[in-house]
Amino acid sequence: MSLLVLGIGHKTASVEIRERATLVPENIRAFLEMARSHQLASEVVVLSTCNRTEFYFYQLSISVEEFCEIWAKYSELDAKTAKSHLYQIEGDAAARYIFRVAAGLESLILGEPQIMGQLKDALTLATEYGTAKKYLQRVLQMSFNVAKEIRTETNIGAFAVSVAFSAVQLARNIFDGLEHHHVLLVGAGETIELVARHLIEAGVRKITIANRRVERAELMIEELGVEAQAHGLEQLPELLPIADIVVASTAAQDALITKEMAKAALKIRKNRPILLIDLAVPRDISPEIDKLSNTYLYTVDDLNEIVESNQRAREEAAILAEQYIEKGLVRWCEWYKIAEIGHSVQTIVAYAERERDDAIRRLFNQLESEFDAELIEKMATQLTNRILHPMIEHLKSLEESEETATVAELLTQFKI
Repeated sequence: MSLLVLGIGHKTASVEIRERATLVPENIRAFLEMARSHQLASEVVVLSTCNRTEFYFYQLSISVEEFCEIWAKYSELDAKTAKSHLYQIEGDAAARYIFRVAAGLESLILGEPQIMGQLKDALTLATEYGTAKKYLQRVLQMSFNVAKEIRTETNIGAFAVSVAFSAVQLARNIFDGLEHHHVLLVGAGETIELVARHLIEAGVRKITIANRRVERAELMIEELGVEAQAHGLEQLPELLPIADIVVASTAAQDALITKEMAKAALKIRKNRPILLIDLAVPRDISPEIDKLSNTYLYTVDDLNEIVESNQRAREEAAILAEQYIEKGLVRWCEWYKIAEIGHSVQTIVAYAERERDDAIRRLFNQLESEFDAELIEKMATQLTNRILHPMIEHLKSLEESEETATVAELLTQFKI
């Protein structure tokens, strides 16, 4: 097998299986060390994320079944389960797949950009261990170029497809320059933490967090690594007037922010507008607030509509992205064809030189004159070059043809 992808991902396995298939960083290093020392393949790169664990090989030297047995030793997965959830992609299709992975077209969230950074890290590590060389370095570098081209030429990354990110996108659409506005986050769970991270990336500098347990809010602030204030929910009436943007997501059964609280806040704010985004079910913010002037209230249903619309837009962009994938694949195939011919030339030359040297050694044993030996060696080298020259020129001419498959067959036939 030449280029080969073996993996388990979100399309073939549940999260429980994917968790067991994952290789922790120290096991990836141990696997690469083993692969190099035992010559498992000419080249190998390991990509292990929450949604996929994949192995990119060039010239795997063992069977897929044997590989699954090895995989089991470096993960929590048994070989039988690995084999039953495994996908196997070879040749040009493997290159196409790697391009799609880098562009986010194979991601759970279509077009997400984090995967390219993860791929780059995987390549860097494999290069460090000497398991990523000519072929995998080339195909992965090409995949980065294709992914960059897709992000530049299409809108695949321009539309939010998570509720948390959509909330921040909405705030950016309503307010010009989030860095100048104060954000009040109500709650300290996973959703609010995601919102906070997106807000920080968007440039927000003034954040206040109100939560039932103040210590949990303080812990989240520490994890975020930002300057922010933590308060209890009982302080919401005092906190609301200073907030330009409010995002709420708690497990409360009743509304935490009432119409009366909003009216009082608007009075103190001298009717400066407030954006309120309620991500909770049941709702944290009274729907009656939407009747007040200068308040903009959005619920999780409103954001889901945005997410669905954006998902459709990404899917349309993905159709255009496929054109760039195919163009990249053509470039890969052209490079691979030339590389394989070059490899074949090297193989033939090495074979001819070995045969020449062996014949000369046998002849030298029968000669007495050092002059004769030197002359014979010179003539043998000239003869080798004369025989090889037309063959090599013919192989090089195949770069412009579709006959490169015959090169490998020729080498096999003559046992070179």
